[in-house]
Amino acid sequence: MLAVVAALLLAGTVQAGGIIVVARPPGEAGLQLDAALISPELPRLLAGAPVPRDYVVQPGDTLGAIAVRFGVTTAALAAENGIAKPDRIDVGQALRIDDPVPSAPALPPDGAFERLQLWPWPPAQGQTLIVWMQARSAVTFSLSFGGREYPVVTDGPQGWAILPISALAATGPTAMVVAAGGDEMMLDVPIQAGVFETEAIPASASDPILGQPAKVSAEYAKMTKLFAGETPSGWTPRSRFASPLIGQFPRTAPFGSRRTYGDSPAISFHAGEDYAAPPGTPVLAPAAGVVLLAEPLFVRGNAVVIDHGRGVFSGYWHMSKLEVKPGDRVEPGQLLGEVGTTGLSTGAHLHWELRVDGVAVDPLQWFEP
Repeated sequence: MLAVVAALLLAGTVQAGGIIVVARPPGEAGLQLDAALISPELPRLLAGAPVPRDYVVQPGDTLGAIAVRFGVTTAALAAENGIAKPDRIDVGQALRIDDPVPSAPALPPDGAFERLQLWPWPPAQGQTLIVWMQARSAVTFSLSFGGREYPVVTDGPQGWAILPISALAATGPTAMVVAAGGDEMMLDVPIQAGVFETEAIPASASDPILGQPAKVSAEYAKMTKLFAGETPSGWTPRSRFASPLIGQFPRTAPFGSRRTYGDSPAISFHAGEDYAAPPGTPVLAPAAGVVLLAEPLFVRGNAVVIDHGRGVFSGYWHMSKLEVKPGDRVEPGQLLGEVGTTGLSTGAHLHWELRVDGVAVDPLQWFEP
């Protein structure tokens, strides 16, 4: 077996569109931009293009748009400038922007692998990492990430895998091993820190629910079993979500927000996106799938879970009314229910959640461009 070690620990800030490694001599492969094909993000600067080190926020700017413009990650830009809430920047604010680093490893020219592509790059806590593999001939692929085996969808010489990264994942290098036939390639994937808010939930809101641990535990076990299933078709890396709500509504609790409940020092994270919307606002399916669950739950209130295939599930909590039942096939835009405030909820809102192989990940990564 040929073992190839490719250290992907790129120093400094790297472009966030993706990385492509091809079997060419060193120096001919590097960070490339086919974000229009593989991601909902806008095209980024070419590797090696000059990047100003200072920028003054202009009217209409968002941190995400500035990050896209300069080919860096939103998380890295926020961390570099000490910004705790990425959705709050001020006109006239001066930002420091580090240069992207264009270097990348190369695959051996005589190995089984012809091409390896990863998106987003570098990945951050709470994101989903997609890996495309191409061999020189039809082979059997395998992949492990952080010591866990993940299924690879294979079509002749090509394969891909979806790798969820927990919002509480350890930062720094995480081992990934991909194999094609007899060739094995080991990569260190540099997981970046996400930028998350911190929220303290008062005991008056949480105790009526969390004070009944037997019911909470039973629901947790039920949902863990539900999210552990995997339909062998459906979702692909080029699948996208529309919004589950029509119109613009405030995001009251972003994905990944660090949370404490009452007097407990234990820190958890918010597993979805919360949108404040009036009671009765229609909740729509953002993508095609099959309804696995549609019933009242103790913590989540009136809830719907959709199976999108290949271990990808979306959940909709706290609704006042349900309009689907288990087994229903839904299409994008189909009515699931109505916004409410059932279960562990302090006001009318929609909690929208995405799970990949049981891990809660950021659903906004999969929005349409």
